[in-house]
Amino acid sequence: MPLFRRFLRSLRSRGIAGTLRRILRLRPPIPPVSPHLIHPFDHLHGTDTSGLIRGPSLVFNSPSGAYKAVYLAISPSTLTHALTELNIPYAQFTFVDVGCGKGRALLIAAGFPFARLLGVELSPGLCGIARANLATQPDAARRATILTQDATSLVFPRTSLLLFLYDPFPDDALTRFLANLERQLRDSPRETYLLYAANRHAAFMARSGFLELVYDIQIPLSPEDAAIDQLTYDIQFPQGPDPATRHRITHEHYTLYRSRL
Repeated sequence: MPLFRRFLRSLRSRGIAGTLRRILRLRPPIPPVSPHLIHPFDHLHGTDTSGLIRGPSLVFNSPSGAYKAVYLAISPSTLTHALTELNIPYAQFTFVDVGCGKGRALLIAAGFPFARLLGVELSPGLCGIARANLATQPDAARRATILTQDATSLVFPRTSLLLFLYDPFPDDALTRFLANLERQLRDSPRETYLLYAANRHAAFMARSGFLELVYDIQIPLSPEDAAIDQLTYDIQFPQGPDPATRHRITHEHYTLYRSRL
């Protein structure tokens, strides 16, 4: 039986806690290099978007350095939910993943009829993985471009935009990113939305003069997303919580903004 089906059957029969205990009991010892659990999303699609990579293991090509302390991908269930609820004509929009990592959000967005998919990422290594992942999905690959660059200086496509952010910036970089976006939208106004997951900057965003709040919600993780999230946390941090990570969550915080320009 494929691993994904066994995983779901175990969730139904044993629940999340029982599944976690069984996997932790049966899995082989984790070597010091800390290989990661493979998310069912990757089993299903033949991709590599799983894992948690801490900052020292990431190499960036920008003098501004690493914006984010860790790599981890968005939960497929919550992003799919958030994109499904958008009331936009997808075919007129470019989906832009700011800090795309290995490209999971782009692969999820490829399930919607966006005109274009654009990923921006500082790490050349992660960009290479994202390109390989997209190459496994011909339809996604035809629509997608991955740029290895600092997103604060990105030249945005002159189309309607849906920008996706999964907590990629500290305060100073977010300020530069928004200033660059506002400048380009004033020069060339078009319909623009910003979908922010794990939004730590809600108060700062509220002070932005060109963005208005559409909604601020909590979306529950699916049982498989929650289980993998907890297992990844336990394997990576057996000694206890690490403040730089956001694992062991049951809901993901999403905020949607719309440009007034």
